[in-house]
Amino acid sequence: MKQIFYISLLILILVSCKREKGNSITEKPKPNKIVLISVNAPKEYVHLLKQDSIGKKLKDSVGPKSFWRNNGFTYLDYMNNVKTWQPKANVSDTITIETFKDYLELSTNNFFTSIAETFLVKNGDTVVFNYEHNIPKGRIINREVSDVELNYNSFRLKKLFNNKYTSHFLIFGNLFLNENTKEYEQKSIEYYNQAKQDFVKEVALLDSLKNNNVISQTNYLYRLEALNMLMEKHKKSKNIKKWITQNKSLGDKEKIEQVYGFDLTKTDSLMKFSFFRDYLNYISQYDLNLINENNGSSGGFYIDSRIRFDSILKDKRFNQTAKNFLLFNAYNGIGENFRVKDKEKYFKKLQKHTTNVYQLDKLKKDYKLDFSKSNELVLTNQANDTLTYSNLLENNKGKWLFVDFWASWCIPCRKTMPESNKLKKEIKAGNIEFIYLGLNDKKESWKKAIKMDSISDSQNYFIENGNVSKVIEDLAIKTIPHYLIYNPNGELVNGFAKRPGQGAKEQLKKLIEEK
Repeated sequence: MKQIFYISLLILILVSCKREKGNSITEKPKPNKIVLISVNAPKEYVHLLKQDSIGKKLKDSVGPKSFWRNNGFTYLDYMNNVKTWQPKANVSDTITIETFKDYLELSTNNFFTSIAETFLVKNGDTVVFNYEHNIPKGRIINREVSDVELNYNSFRLKKLFNNKYTSHFLIFGNLFLNENTKEYEQKSIEYYNQAKQDFVKEVALLDSLKNNNVISQTNYLYRLEALNMLMEKHKKSKNIKKWITQNKSLGDKEKIEQVYGFDLTKTDSLMKFSFFRDYLNYISQYDLNLINENNGSSGGFYIDSRIRFDSILKDKRFNQTAKNFLLFNAYNGIGENFRVKDKEKYFKKLQKHTTNVYQLDKLKKDYKLDFSKSNELVLTNQANDTLTYSNLLENNKGKWLFVDFWASWCIPCRKTMPESNKLKKEIKAGNIEFIYLGLNDKKESWKKAIKMDSISDSQNYFIENGNVSKVIEDLAIKTIPHYLIYNPNGELVNGFAKRPGQGAKEQLKKLIEEK
């Protein structure tokens, strides 16, 4: 009951109109906009996986690194579209966001915690963001607000965790930091129990900040709900869920976890908050079993998003606003992990059941969801001339072909290019053609990478319809880099060729000599 009270009070505060002091009749007109100014945003958000404190110098480190090239500020616009503003790097950049609500939440990813870096700002605010160790620090210039309230995430990180990895992060993050991966599950449970203790400490900290007027009642309730949702997210981890189930069977009431939830009749008011959108995603997983996909050297785990999509449609708990959000989320899972026939089938369902035309058009444009040419693999060269994959094979009959599926953003792909250039020189006399096909890439980035990697003298093509082409499926290309070898008759003789520098030379020489 206490949790529901917090939620109801939060809604009341955030949707009610506040009147001017000394004037009980007229209300100050809302400006209906929020201005964001970013000063010298980093080009890349770099973090060392084994670095356990912010503020250390990254330049000379040789430890494992994680790069986020597209960090930015995510928010829900007045049409309930989730958008992200990516500020220009190393300059001042500005955006004006139209809004008709009292508050807007801005969120950005933070490497050091498992909770998003969020800023709750008011309609009419102008917010300036500077960056400390690649983490944004906000300042509101049109009204007085405490630094702790606006930049609470950075404050809690220092106050409670000494600017080190939090217990919340380590529940999953210890997988990357611990040398002994066998201890991962046990460590996760230990960090989960620590996180529960840290949760109690943070609630006490929030109470103290509110009682001493350091943060407002609105911000207090907002941060409390975000923290509750963070704890709920931990419980969906496979080994944590298993551990909780075992505790339930023991019948120890002190160990039984409390279920946390929202009043879904308030969806339209709560949708603006990322923690509520996380909650919607969480409860719409329906405890579906994970599918384990193993592609040799790579693979992954995912749920059957087709079942999830159909379940969301039937779920009477969700209004149209929630379904608009969740159906797109479920379709992304279908697009990433299932066949073209499923993508087409469920895109038609999405068209039928969503009212968000903007998001539908964006999805279709971003992923080039034109199913009319699914039987072909459509290619364009750097001069934007078009041909199909079958045309390409026909044009190169009489030659051995080494076909490289790659992308400018794919680090393993790019690292192999020097070896690929070396291989070309070593077997040049073998009547062989090297063909590079850019998959799931951006055309401008692809063109730049061709020059940087010195492969301009080979045949380069950009795949225009990789997301909807059955040819990609037939070739079993699920990860990149991926290499194919064709003989002079245009026949595929190796659909999983080895990488240049890692056995490709030996494979090619053997095939050519046998021929």
